[in-house]
Amino acid sequence: MNHANDASCREALRRLVDFWKVHRRFDANMKDLARHAGVSRDTVYRWLGGRAVPKPEKARRIDEWLSRRG
Repeated sequence: MNHANDASCREALRRLVDFWKVHRRFDANMKDLARHAGVSRDTVYRWLGGRAVPKPEKARRIDEWLSRRG
């Protein structure tokens, strides 16, 4: 992975973690994100826990999903 992709993936992950901190009680949000990104809810929680970083395509989908939420 090149540095530009790595940085954009980490930025998408940072935005997701910030969103989750505010909305963590709403598990349906994570289910919706998982469906949108084409991953399991467990994968979303691995991202949130810092145990994984999304690939560029998934990072783009995270950005799309977050943008729709404002």
